[in-house]
Amino acid sequence: MNKILLTVFMFFPMIVSAQKISKSDLNGTWIVIDGKITSDELPADTKKMMTVMIDGFRKSTWNFNEGGNFRIKFKPNASDFMKEMMFLDNKQWEFIDSIQQIRIGTKNDNYNHLVLRVKRGDSGMNIYFSDTPIYLTLKEE
Repeated sequence: MNKILLTVFMFFPMIVSAQKISKSDLNGTWIVIDGKITSDELPADTKKMMTVMIDGFRKSTWNFNEGGNFRIKFKPNASDFMKEMMFLDNKQWEFIDSIQQIRIGTKNDNYNHLVLRVKRGDSGMNIYFSDTPIYLTLKEE
Protein backbone atom coordinates (compact mmCIF):
# COMPACT_ATOMS: atom_id res chain seq x y z
CA MET A 1 0.00 0.00 0.00
CA ASN A 2 2.83 2.39 0.87
CA LYS A 3 4.46 1.75 -2.50
CA ILE A 4 1.23 2.63 -4.33
CA LEU A 5 0.85 5.87 -2.38
CA LEU A 6 4.49 6.75 -2.93
CA THR A 7 4.11 6.17 -6.67
CA VAL A 8 0.97 8.31 -6.85
CA PHE A 9 2.60 11.17 -4.95
CA MET A 10 5.72 10.99 -7.13
CA PHE A 11 3.75 11.36 -10.37
CA PHE A 12 1.08 13.81 -9.16
CA PRO A 13 3.24 16.95 -9.68
CA MET A 14 4.07 15.80 -13.23
CA ILE A 15 0.39 15.25 -14.04
CA VAL A 16 -0.60 18.66 -12.66
CA SER A 17 2.22 20.53 -14.42
CA ALA A 18 1.46 18.75 -17.70
CA GLN A 19 -1.97 20.39 -17.66
CA LYS A 20 -0.61 23.90 -17.07
CA ILE A 21 -0.11 26.19 -20.03
CA SER A 22 2.88 28.50 -20.39
CA LYS A 23 3.13 31.76 -22.30
CA SER A 24 5.18 30.05 -25.01
CA ASP A 25 2.38 27.47 -25.45
CA LEU A 26 0.03 30.33 -26.34
CA ASN A 27 2.25 31.95 -28.95
CA GLY A 28 0.92 31.47 -32.47
CA THR A 29 -2.36 31.37 -34.33
CA TRP A 30 -5.41 29.56 -32.98
CA ILE A 31 -8.81 28.81 -34.51
CA VAL A 32 -12.00 28.63 -32.45
CA ILE A 33 -13.47 25.18 -33.14
CA ASP A 34 -16.23 25.03 -30.54
CA GLY A 35 -17.72 26.61 -27.47
CA LYS A 36 -20.02 25.80 -24.60
CA ILE A 37 -22.20 27.59 -22.09
CA THR A 38 -20.85 27.07 -18.57
CA SER A 39 -24.12 27.50 -16.66
CA ASP A 40 -27.33 25.50 -16.91
CA GLU A 41 -29.28 28.02 -14.86
CA LEU A 42 -29.51 30.90 -17.33
CA PRO A 43 -32.76 32.53 -18.43
CA ALA A 44 -33.79 31.49 -21.96
CA ASP A 45 -32.97 34.88 -23.53
CA THR A 46 -29.50 34.95 -21.94
CA LYS A 47 -28.86 31.38 -23.07
CA LYS A 48 -29.85 32.36 -26.61
CA MET A 49 -27.43 35.33 -26.53
CA MET A 50 -24.59 33.10 -25.31
CA THR A 51 -25.31 30.67 -28.17
CA VAL A 52 -25.16 33.58 -30.64
CA MET A 53 -21.79 34.63 -29.17
CA ILE A 54 -20.37 31.13 -29.41
CA ASP A 55 -21.55 30.81 -33.02
CA GLY A 56 -20.03 34.23 -33.78
CA PHE A 57 -16.66 33.24 -32.36
CA ARG A 58 -16.64 29.87 -34.14
CA LYS A 59 -13.96 29.78 -36.90
CA SER A 60 -12.47 33.09 -35.75
CA THR A 61 -8.68 33.21 -35.57
CA TRP A 62 -6.76 34.43 -32.56
CA ASN A 63 -3.08 35.31 -32.81
CA PHE A 64 -1.00 35.64 -29.68
CA ASN A 65 2.19 37.23 -31.02
CA GLU A 66 5.38 36.47 -29.15
CA GLY A 67 6.03 40.21 -28.81
CA GLY A 68 2.74 40.72 -26.97
CA ASN A 69 0.51 41.85 -29.84
CA PHE A 70 -2.95 40.24 -30.07
CA ARG A 71 -4.87 39.92 -33.34
CA ILE A 72 -8.38 38.56 -33.83
CA LYS A 73 -10.15 37.94 -37.12
CA PHE A 74 -13.78 36.93 -37.56
CA LYS A 75 -15.32 35.10 -40.49
CA PRO A 76 -16.35 37.49 -43.32
CA ASN A 77 -20.08 37.05 -42.71
CA ALA A 78 -19.84 37.91 -39.00
CA SER A 79 -22.87 39.56 -37.43
CA ASP A 80 -22.80 43.24 -36.52
CA PHE A 81 -22.68 42.17 -32.88
CA MET A 82 -19.47 40.21 -33.48
CA LYS A 83 -17.97 43.01 -35.58
CA GLU A 84 -18.23 45.15 -32.46
CA MET A 85 -15.73 42.73 -30.88
CA MET A 86 -13.12 43.95 -33.37
CA PHE A 87 -12.09 46.53 -30.77
CA LEU A 88 -9.97 43.67 -29.38
CA ASP A 89 -7.91 43.47 -32.58
CA ASN A 90 -4.38 44.83 -32.48
CA LYS A 91 -4.27 45.15 -28.70
CA GLN A 92 -1.61 43.87 -26.34
CA TRP A 93 -1.81 40.68 -24.30
CA GLU A 94 -0.13 39.37 -21.21
CA PHE A 95 -0.18 36.02 -19.47
CA ILE A 96 -0.20 35.58 -15.70
CA ASP A 97 1.19 32.08 -15.24
CA SER A 98 0.37 31.67 -11.55
CA ILE A 99 -3.37 31.95 -12.20
CA GLN A 100 -3.37 30.77 -15.85
CA GLN A 101 -4.92 34.04 -17.00
CA ILE A 102 -4.74 35.85 -20.35
CA ARG A 103 -5.40 39.59 -20.27
CA ILE A 104 -6.00 41.56 -23.48
CA GLY A 105 -6.05 45.34 -23.74
CA THR A 106 -3.54 48.12 -23.25
CA LYS A 107 -1.02 48.82 -20.55
CA ASN A 108 -2.98 51.95 -19.61
CA ASP A 109 -6.14 49.92 -18.86
CA ASN A 110 -4.22 47.11 -17.15
CA TYR A 111 -5.01 44.77 -20.07
CA ASN A 112 -8.63 44.78 -18.97
CA HIS A 113 -10.57 44.68 -22.29
CA LEU A 114 -10.86 40.89 -22.10
CA VAL A 115 -9.86 38.64 -19.21
CA LEU A 116 -9.70 34.90 -19.82
CA ARG A 117 -8.75 31.82 -17.83
CA VAL A 118 -7.02 29.12 -19.84
CA LYS A 119 -6.92 25.33 -19.47
CA ARG A 120 -5.59 22.56 -21.64
CA GLY A 121 -8.44 20.56 -23.17
CA ASP A 122 -8.82 17.32 -25.11
CA SER A 123 -9.09 19.12 -28.45
CA GLY A 124 -6.76 22.03 -27.77
CA MET A 125 -7.02 24.94 -25.38
CA ASN A 126 -10.15 26.03 -23.52
CA ILE A 127 -10.53 29.71 -22.70
CA TYR A 128 -13.10 30.76 -20.11
CA PHE A 129 -14.45 34.30 -20.19
CA SER A 130 -14.34 36.07 -16.82
CA ASP A 131 -17.55 38.04 -17.36
CA THR A 132 -19.58 35.77 -19.63
CA PRO A 133 -20.75 32.20 -18.87
CA ILE A 134 -19.07 30.59 -21.90
CA TYR A 135 -15.82 28.97 -22.87
CA LEU A 136 -14.29 28.48 -26.30
CA THR A 137 -12.11 25.64 -27.52
CA LEU A 138 -9.19 26.80 -29.65
CA LYS A 139 -7.00 24.58 -31.79
CA GLU A 140 -3.55 25.64 -32.93
CA GLU A 141 -3.43 26.39 -36.64
